[in-house]
Order: sequence, then C-alpha cells, then structure tokens
Amino acid sequence: MIGLQFRFLAGRYHGTDWQHAHNEGVPEWPPSPWRVLRALVSSAFLQELERERVERLLLKLSGLPRYRLPSATPGHTRHFMPDTGDANQKRTKVFDAFVAVDGGARNPQPLTIVWPVDLSLDERALLTRLCLRIPYLGRAESWTEATVVDVSGDDWDCVPGQPSERGHSTTLLAPAPADELAAWSATRAKPKKGADWPRTLWDVLSIDAARYRTEGWSSVPGTRLVRYQFARRPLAIPTIAAPLRRPRDRPTVARYAIRAPVLPRVQDALSVADRLRVAVMSQSRRIVGDARPVFSGHADVSTNHRHAMYLCASDDPRNAGRIDTLIISAKAGFEREDIAALQSVRRIWGREGSDLELILLGVGQAEDFGGLDAPHSKLLGRSRVWQSVTPFIPTRFPKTVRGAQKDSVEEQILVACDRLLGVAPAKVTPVGDRAEWAAFGRRRRNGKGRRGPDWPLGARLEFATPVRGPIALGFGAHFGLGLFEALREPTN
Repeated sequence: MIGLQFRFLAGRYHGTDWQHAHNEGVPEWPPSPWRVLRALVSSAFLQELERERVERLLLKLSGLPRYRLPSATPGHTRHFMPDTGDANQKRTKVFDAFVAVDGGARNPQPLTIVWPVDLSLDERALLTRLCLRIPYLGRAESWTEATVVDVSGDDWDCVPGQPSERGHSTTLLAPAPADELAAWSATRAKPKKGADWPRTLWDVLSIDAARYRTEGWSSVPGTRLVRYQFARRPLAIPTIAAPLRRPRDRPTVARYAIRAPVLPRVQDALSVADRLRVAVMSQSRRIVGDARPVFSGHADVSTNHRHAMYLCASDDPRNAGRIDTLIISAKAGFEREDIAALQSVRRIWGREGSDLELILLGVGQAEDFGGLDAPHSKLLGRSRVWQSVTPFIPTRFPKTVRGAQKDSVEEQILVACDRLLGVAPAKVTPVGDRAEWAAFGRRRRNGKGRRGPDWPLGARLEFATPVRGPIALGFGAHFGLGLFEALREPTN
C-alpha cells in the first residue's frame, strides 16, 4: 500500500473543519482526503506538469484512505484583524484553530495517509515529485514536509465507517466516486454563460473559492461527506500547568461596595446584614439546590463561629455614620459553589423601594482587605487595640451566686474573645454613652439567638499582642452587632 507521510514543521496543523465556520474554532483532524488531493493539484500547477499524467494518478488516490495519527491536542489563538474595506479600519475578532502534534516544532511526529492501491514506478516518481512542492497543508501556517512511503499492517487510527457505541468519529470531505460524478455531470447541460460545470476529478479539485461563492454552491460539486471512526480518542484534552503560588487556604472573606442614592445609617447595621444573608442564601439555593451551611449557620460549621458573619462597615471617611461596605467573613472558608453564590449577589432590597446595589470588590483572606487606612477595612485590620462600632448585647444575664458576681458583661466579653480568637484581651474598658448605643437596631425580625438583658454598650479591647479581625461578639454577632474596629496603638 502506498502512503503519504506529513510532518508539520511548526508542530501545528491549521485547518477548519468543513462543517463549521472559521470563527467557531473547530479544527479539522485528520486532514480530509479532498484537502490532500487539492494540495497535489496545486503542486502540479506550480510545476506545470502534464494534466493527463497527474489526473491518472489522482484517480488512483480518489478512494477513501486510512490514517495513522500522532498524539495531538486541539488549540486556538484569538486576535483582531483590521477590516481594510472599512474607512475606520474596524477590527474583527478572528479565531485561529489548530491541532498541536506530538513532538512540537523540534521533533514533529508524522501523520500517515494510506491508500490500498499499488503504483507503477512512473506513478510513484510523479507522486514523489508532487510532494516536493507542497509547502503547506491546510492553511498557509501549516508548513509541512511530505514524503512517499510504503505501508503495511492493519493498525489504523482512523478508518471510514460508522462509530461503535461510545466511539469517537468525525466527518471528512472526499471526492465522489468516478461513476457518481459521471452520472451527475451527464444530467447537466452546459451553461449558456460562464465556465462549464465540473465534470472530471481534475475539475472538482481545481475549482477555486471565488467561483464556489459566486455560483452559490451549497457544497463543493463532485464531493461527499464521509464518516470516519477513530480507534481511540483522537485529540487529548489540553491541560494548563498552574503557576507556582504561595500555598493558601480557601478564601474566607468577601467584600462588597454599596452603591445607592442614600447610604444606610450605621444604626441600621443589623437590618442590612440580615437582608444580605437572605440574598446570599437565595443565590446559594439557586446554584446548589439548598443554602450552604457556611451561609446558613446550620450543621457543623456553626460551632466556634466558623460560619458566615455578615458585617457592615463605614470604610470611607467621607461616609462617616453611613454603611458603604459589606463584608461576609467565614472561618470555614468558601468552596467553589459558595464563591459562585457570592458573585451572583448584585443587590439587596432597601426601604421605600430604594434597593442597595452591591459591587463585589474581591474574595480572599482578611489580610488582603484589612488595614487602618482607606480603602482598606479597619474591621479586617490587625492591631492590639480594638473599639466598638456597634453595641455589644450580652447573651447571659449577670447575676450574683453565693455573694460572687457571675456572667458580668466584662467576663462575657473575655469569654467571647477567647472562643472567637483563641485569646482574651488584657483589658476591657467601657466606651460611649448608653443612649448613643441604644439608637442602634437590636432586634431581628426573624431568627433566633441567645440573648440576655437589652443593655447596649460599647467597649475598648486591649490585647497583649496584635490580633487580626473581624471581631464581633455577643448577641447578633453574625449580623453586625458587637462589632469592633482596629485602632492605631497609642504611642508613648
């Protein structure tokens, strides 16, 4: 059996599948029989060879070949090309789909096309001469080196035929059998104007694209689409090596900016945070079918405050007293489906029909967003001194047991810090006026939570060493109550 062996010198084969538009980015693989024979015809024109000799050779090669394929991977590039016919040089996005063959440009592995025919010495010499003048196969970027080879064996990677169950297959363009072409051309009278219909294999292979479009053919005359089946997956799924990065845990913080005609007051933090939770859980249900525990606080993540805290901040000094930033922080971290839900939250409803538009600023770790100066957030900062932003509400009633004070407010703050941060402050100092803290909303419309006396108060926490926020303690801590911000340490 005679065969042609192609080596793609750049390590790539560029060619668009016949049944797809160029910008669909679907490469043809393997090269269709019609494309290979067209390359031989082009070489014959370049060398001005005798048509009759070449056509007799092509008739022998017009049957359906078989293929031996190198390992390959699909790929594409995208670029913009100017439209020279447009006065403004409008740019058009172009896909260049290709198949990258094993070995690359350094050592490209060959593709072999085999026909079950025998050639005379003269025909073999003619085929060899034609191969010497084939600069590319497919598009001009597919630089190729073609040689004539003798092939034996039955180990084919791609053969004509219908695919088996779950098999891989493709459709390739090939010349129609000679008898079909003769029968088709016999029914066509010569047109009164223009060139005659393609009536021979040579005519079919030499028809140019301009004529094909001008005459409005729906398919190339004298050709057929043939189903080919593969012995194995023809193209490997491409993989991209991830760049080396510093190992990090899954993200634990999502930060949003608020856009609204009138920003909500800091005193409404509990209500805004509650609405944010409803919006996030709604998106989580839409994506995975149920609200994820990290957002709802159910299941195991609710222990040790590992589920989400919905916090309100005033990070821009120009918006003092107004909420301009929303933060969702969860020690358990966010999985991929959680991040998808966070990205889907675009607004929360506001009072009197004025919704709050949300812009996701980023997802990451607390240190990515925390700081003492805008645009960073003091809630996520790192400091030794922290002070209340919203009132702390005790979760237990202070009492006297056998003459000793138990569950005092200071003791509850110390215990809450130890559970949340793993360290208790060295000093707790009350700050602010009770009436000032009483102006904050302190009751949720829905939901539960352990609650002691309604004693809103503020505090200043001083730790022995700097700690990282967020810090939210007491009743409603996961909804923005008992929230602290980092302060600069006093200098002596």
